[in-house]
Amino acid sequence: MGADTLTPFVPITDGAQVQLVFTYAGETVQNRLWFVSRQPPPDAAQIGALAVGVEAWHRTQMMPLLSSSLTLVQVEAFDWTVAPSPIIAIQASGTAGSDSSPGLSANVADRIWFISALNNGRIRNSNFIAGVPEDKVDLNTVSVTWRSAVRDAYINLIDLAASFGPFPAWRWVCASSWDNGSLRLTQRVLRTDFIVFKRPWVAQRRKRLPP
Repeated sequence: MGADTLTPFVPITDGAQVQLVFTYAGETVQNRLWFVSRQPPPDAAQIGALAVGVEAWHRTQMMPLLSSSLTLVQVEAFDWTVAPSPIIAIQASGTAGSDSSPGLSANVADRIWFISALNNGRIRNSNFIAGVPEDKVDLNTVSVTWRSAVRDAYINLIDLAASFGPFPAWRWVCASSWDNGSLRLTQRVLRTDFIVFKRPWVAQRRKRLPP
């Protein structure tokens, strides 16, 4: 499984990209997160600990909230300081969601946003959460209670990142490859401070999955 190719490679100083890889409705879906080492430069042990830590976080805090139709296959961590990545760590999982309700259609997700307080929201990232249980959605509106639990899980990641290896290990960040329509030479990163759902209803994934 390769690293993200949606945007041309732009390095992050002392940074890493993490890909969460799932199977859902017979298709592979992915989410990504960005981290910066608090004990630079990142080495193989740090990248490995990051993959282990993110897998444990998602397995124990997110998968219980998601439909059993979704399986977290593995977590992949990449050194993002140079291309091609000199260090890649893969932590296997094979964990299915714990909610017995069927999941929404594979192209329907709930979008959660990550924002830094240091940039008035102009640098922000997001995840499209697949495997939203059908019984947590009324027409297109997502359960406030369910979203609160998901938000709490992502909030916990802010502090947990420092424990993914010898403390202080990593900082979860928002990353930006673009500046006024041009690729940066190095991604701008700012710490992740706020986790928000911007709209009350579900969202379509950017690429519709085949049936």
